[in-house]
Amino acid sequence: MEILRDFKFKLDKQHVLNVVATYLPIGDREDRGRIYDNLIEVLKDSTNPIGFFKIDEKIEEYNFESFINVNKIIYCLITLGEDITEKIESLFSQNKFIDAIILDAMASSLLFEYNTQMYDYLYNYFYEKGMGITCRIAPGDGEIPIEYQADIVNRLGVKENYNISIINGFAINPPKSMAYVHGADEKINKVKYLHSCKDCPNIHCNIRKVKERAKGVFGNK
Repeated sequence: MEILRDFKFKLDKQHVLNVVATYLPIGDREDRGRIYDNLIEVLKDSTNPIGFFKIDEKIEEYNFESFINVNKIIYCLITLGEDITEKIESLFSQNKFIDAIILDAMASSLLFEYNTQMYDYLYNYFYEKGMGITCRIAPGDGEIPIEYQADIVNRLGVKENYNISIINGFAINPPKSMAYVHGADEKINKVKYLHSCKDCPNIHCNIRKVKERAKGVFGNK
């Protein structure tokens, strides 16, 4: 297993506020901007991003349509750690709902940013080995059942040393984590295949979880 820790903190403020506005359309955008600014250091101090990946021969269980023409599977996981979830829960417990939801959206957006950085790293890593890789396929995206999150976590062996585990409903703990796979093969075109959030049907997506959390607090406002 390989470990990646060299992530660059990068977050698009406008994107985060736009995400929040899609499910909390009523509110002072300028005030939300100030809350975002106040939470940037909290986010930095409360995240410890780590990426894990491991390549192995493709087995029958992973003979999905996207992987028909590959002979290897790359098992991947990326996490922000436990502290950020505790910070978000603390804000909710203090009835600072807007702050909590904005921080939750910031963390989810940061997780996807780090996932993009990890994809760039993996692409270059395997390119140098003469292999191309497919786009990210995550359990719950529609092609791979959500139950496969447990298989990925187990194959990476991160439970004991990194306190990453599967809880009820095959969710990953810590929550701000993402498990997924790439196919790899010498025959794959060596071009980048980006994941499309627009076309993704994954109901377990971290961004969607933020949205559902907001609905739970504010109803249909």
